[in-house]
Amino acid sequence: MIHPVPRAVPRFSIITPVFNPPSDAFEECIESVFAQTFSDWEWCLVDDCSTNSWVRQRLLQLQAHDTRVRIFFRQSNGGIVAASNDALSLAEGDFIALLDNDDALHPSALAKVNEVILANGNVDYVYTDEDKIDDSGRHYDTFLKPDWSPQRFLAQNYCSHLSIIRRSLVNSVGRFRSGFDGSQDYDLFLRIIERARLIIHIPEVLYHWRAVLGSTARASDEKPYAFIAAMKAVREALARRSILATVTKADPYPFQRVVRQLSAFPKISIIIPTCGIHKRVFGIDTCLVVNCVESILSKSTYLNIEVVVVIDDHSPEDAWTGLRAIADPRLRLLSYDKPFNFSSKCNVGVVNSDGEYVLLLNDDTEVIDEQWLETLASYLEEPDVAMVGPMLLLEDGRIQSAGHSNTPIPHNFRTGQSIQGPGEFGVLAVARECSGITGACALIRRTAYEEVGGLSPIFPKAFNDVDFSFKLLDAGYRIMWTPHTRLFHFETASRPTGVESSEVELLHERWQRRFDNDKYCRLV
Repeated sequence: MIHPVPRAVPRFSIITPVFNPPSDAFEECIESVFAQTFSDWEWCLVDDCSTNSWVRQRLLQLQAHDTRVRIFFRQSNGGIVAASNDALSLAEGDFIALLDNDDALHPSALAKVNEVILANGNVDYVYTDEDKIDDSGRHYDTFLKPDWSPQRFLAQNYCSHLSIIRRSLVNSVGRFRSGFDGSQDYDLFLRIIERARLIIHIPEVLYHWRAVLGSTARASDEKPYAFIAAMKAVREALARRSILATVTKADPYPFQRVVRQLSAFPKISIIIPTCGIHKRVFGIDTCLVVNCVESILSKSTYLNIEVVVVIDDHSPEDAWTGLRAIADPRLRLLSYDKPFNFSSKCNVGVVNSDGEYVLLLNDDTEVIDEQWLETLASYLEEPDVAMVGPMLLLEDGRIQSAGHSNTPIPHNFRTGQSIQGPGEFGVLAVARECSGITGACALIRRTAYEEVGGLSPIFPKAFNDVDFSFKLLDAGYRIMWTPHTRLFHFETASRPTGVESSEVELLHERWQRRFDNDKYCRLV
């Protein structure tokens, strides 16, 4: 690689506050900076009044060794925010690169970021994948991050390391702020993204986060004050954006949960295609569609709904009788006299409904949470969100679907796994953007449904939800999945099983470009 001659203004200013770092870790940090294959940088280190005498001596040696090293010694200990701002005052580079004094950069880190900057002149924020290093130098916990995912970012600072930001933007938003110690970078990023023209993720591990005693790299609860500061940062970000919401802990996990207040309660048309079959549910012979409708009408606290059941005209009589016995004015029955086609049945239900939002719902589902509709609808408050789905559970409590993943091919995410635990890097504990959700339970903005032509009848049994999700993504919409509301999904009990080869071939023909190319979930 050919490097440009360093300019009067360096490309990167590496910002590192220093306070009593472990000597071995600091030496590895130093080595990683000088090992950069891209040389157009300066390193701004601020000692926050370290009590270990070797720190001052080592910093002075670095400054004498290379003119790109800039040092400042504080006269009193001011904490991470004060030291970081002092480092920013030394910086002259186009972009700020944040590096902790016990972490390490990949040798190609700055070179890779520079390539992105050269290719995208309006980029203001770049972040990369990362991993951790233990005391023995072993690398572990590789975090393959999603591309820019604003909903997930409200729940966790997943961008974290390595973050590189245009210096002029850092200064314009007010640099680091006191009162956010421990999450000062998160607070800065939340202000940065409100003004950034372009945010780019580099899907390569270019930062190594050292898991030393007391670091959140070891455990997220090592610094409880940091989580308190993170919640404060998110609350202030929502206030700046004029979003009415509460921010709580996503118990029992150390992530934020944002609960938006609904600005209105638009009508929701719940569309349930059915053939009226029975199955044993929790040991009891059950007419699935009757159980589903009863759970909606008896448990839901969201009242502005209609339930449109699209039922085969040859369905068992007890299904018809059971539905009619419910006798709720919000329930309507539509007879369907064509061969089985899930997509067609859903489209018939949508056409014969008038809600601003449409909820596609399998008849083999059962409501668990009373406020499930309020939770789902809250995500559609954002105009570019077209569809949202919940956590779906099997009868035994395991996961049936936590959204879709396209890695390596489209499938329900985490099917059959335990609901216990947050999943890798919180993937099962936070609301997040995803590549799609199952049609078993999907709340959809009607205008978006109509814009992309609804479900495609050429997928009568399988992949109709995958196809629909991709059509929404191609139209520029976001799709959300949330763990903060749940339904049972007794899965494939009410429709033919198996996958037609013609549907497999058609899905490949239409969407091969999206296979193994999931921008939101790279975990397998």
